[in-house]
Amino acid sequence: MRLTIALVVGLAAVPATAQRAPITRLLDKIPSVFGSGPKQPAITLPATPVIVGLTRAADRSVAGDPVTFDLGGFRLGMSEAEVSAVIASRKLTSRGVTRYVDFESQVRSLINIRGGVGGVETRRSVLGEATLQDDAGGRYMLKTLVWPDGAHLSSIVYLAPQGTATAEWRRMLVEKWGRPREEQAGDTFGARWGSGTSAFWASANLGPRGGTVEIAQPEGSSQQPGKLVEQAADAFIAARAKKPTL
Repeated sequence: MRLTIALVVGLAAVPATAQRAPITRLLDKIPSVFGSGPKQPAITLPATPVIVGLTRAADRSVAGDPVTFDLGGFRLGMSEAEVSAVIASRKLTSRGVTRYVDFESQVRSLINIRGGVGGVETRRSVLGEATLQDDAGGRYMLKTLVWPDGAHLSSIVYLAPQGTATAEWRRMLVEKWGRPREEQAGDTFGARWGSGTSAFWASANLGPRGGTVEIAQPEGSSQQPGKLVEQAADAFIAARAKKPTL
């Protein structure tokens, strides 16, 4: 498992500028001439499991249930296309974007590391992280996990601007998400929604000087796509293994 984590994180960090040039975005959609030739070994990728909050966004918000919450229009499990649609509709300004290598590239790389012939990586990329600014001075920090069908939103953090009273922050969030499971009020409003560390959760720490609001997946969720990478690599190597002669 330590190897898988190193692979997913290490391969994922592909720096990119805040605004990707049109030619770069176009190249992402064109298979590399080095990675798509006739000698490139075919790899069977696993199906992406349909899990609300991980690989699919909830259809609507339900009070007290963080897996269904939206924060600025973003929901856990959203695809890259859905995230892009929210950005466009809200006219959010990009302050930084990082691209990750796609799922197939991760599988091919792991096969090669394990001594197989996985071929050349696809050269495709998916959304990894993004920092976006709204017209009120707040910022959204988004992170994704890479699944077989692409990137899906795994973490949403809002860095709130100054100038709003603590009581007003509380009113907005309780009206939006329902009463929190835990709450502390004073100079700031601190709250948490969700039933524990094994569940989806949301938290807030807000006051006149701003603060943060966050929605996140259960602990250990990031390991699930990594396990699928391992499974695909194992299946590829097993299918091509030659039986020894003793």
